[in-house]
Amino acid sequence: MGASRDQYLLTAFPYLDLGPLTLRDNTGNAEENAYRSFFGRLMYNYKDKYFLQGNVRYDGSSRFYQDSRWGVFPSFSAGWIVSEESFMKDIPALSFLKLRASWGKLGNERIGNYPYQANLSFLNSLFYKGNTVVSAQTAAQIQYAIQNITWEKSASYDFGVDANFFNNRLSFSGDYYRKETRDMLLTLQIPEYMGFNNPDQNAGQMHTNGWEATLGWNDKIQDLGYSVSFNVSDYKSVMGDLKGTQFLGDQIKIKGSEYNEWFGYASDGIYQTQAAVDNSPKTSSNVKAGDIKYKDLSGPNGTPDGIINQYDKVLLGGSLPRFLFGGNVALNYKNFDFSVAFQGVGKQNVIYTPNMVEPFLNSGFWGNVPAIIDGKYWSKYNTEEQNLKAKYPRVSNIGSVNNYVMSDYWLFNGAYLRLKNVTLGYSIPKQIVNKFKMQGIRLYFSLNDFLTVDKFPKGWDPENTGANYPITSSLIFGANIKF
Repeated sequence: MGASRDQYLLTAFPYLDLGPLTLRDNTGNAEENAYRSFFGRLMYNYKDKYFLQGNVRYDGSSRFYQDSRWGVFPSFSAGWIVSEESFMKDIPALSFLKLRASWGKLGNERIGNYPYQANLSFLNSLFYKGNTVVSAQTAAQIQYAIQNITWEKSASYDFGVDANFFNNRLSFSGDYYRKETRDMLLTLQIPEYMGFNNPDQNAGQMHTNGWEATLGWNDKIQDLGYSVSFNVSDYKSVMGDLKGTQFLGDQIKIKGSEYNEWFGYASDGIYQTQAAVDNSPKTSSNVKAGDIKYKDLSGPNGTPDGIINQYDKVLLGGSLPRFLFGGNVALNYKNFDFSVAFQGVGKQNVIYTPNMVEPFLNSGFWGNVPAIIDGKYWSKYNTEEQNLKAKYPRVSNIGSVNNYVMSDYWLFNGAYLRLKNVTLGYSIPKQIVNKFKMQGIRLYFSLNDFLTVDKFPKGWDPENTGANYPITSSLIFGANIKF
């Protein structure tokens, strides 16, 4: 619910009860949804070596029509501790070995509350009645409804291994998995002449392959204890038959694409002369020397047509991170402790956001030029050699229509390595602490987000590229006191 008033006489006191009675308004909205679930599990353990487990869910959601409301989602898993077998006892280096396998099905219904119903939206609209403006309530169906919409279903299987060696000092865990998603809940494009917003529907398949691994070592040498661990994972999701296309701004879901893949023009450098512009396909007549040049790849008939338009847009690569990794190192010596934690991404197609590189973004012709492009853009005041080396297009508000559309020109590798935390601590000996009737005092010094290696503009956070503020580092001195 909401309420408002307008045209205050006392603008310094913007409280609802002080506004004029003739200019007040209110709004309201209500939605509801319901779930019902039944769950069962069966577990079996034989000699602490062989493990079986079966689960089943029976879920119902009010978001679907009554004939399509219920879904059954089973799962099974099995484990075998191989190291407990008699034929493995003569391998002294092996401390533990377990093999795992699982298969399961899950459902997803995370969409709006009434996708199967032809809902009416009510509005108050203004009409002319003769020369008089009158208000009347209107109603219209906004979104096309598909009655038999139902659960999105994902079936996945996983094979894994857990192993420890050398009296459990060396540990390894690894998994490989594949997931098949069907009846994906997508909002696909329908012809505009139908007069409705795009409907939610079961219209897609997605295939995901992934793996993950963790390796660790821990040991102690006299008073020095230490441990090291490292983990890495990767996955890739490719779209199957979608029965259509889902456009997501600068990204797309279409058969054969990666999940939310970048979609735009293929660039071909920067125009150096007006003659080059005049003899090339372009997006509009406003394109000038110093603007980005795009490749004419197709047309309505599937062949280049001398115009740069939507037919020339292509898949530019996945937008999701690949090869995520992390690790930590820990040392302790007598009363001292030290730890380091790091994380990163091995590969990711990231776009330079407008706030990073686009001039005059919010202030028309009188806006600022981002520091990253200063001295590196094409200009008629540069020498020919300088313009050939220019990394960014000309600074122009008119040229931005051509230069800052989605293209591979603005993609770069967003891989990074970040030192997340470094901590050094010292625990005061107990014989001193006990004199003050305390259980323990630990003093520590900590650095957070102190160092990052990446290709992002200086100050930008590779973990949150959409934010308009820089990453902050912190230095902390502290004490933990136990009474």
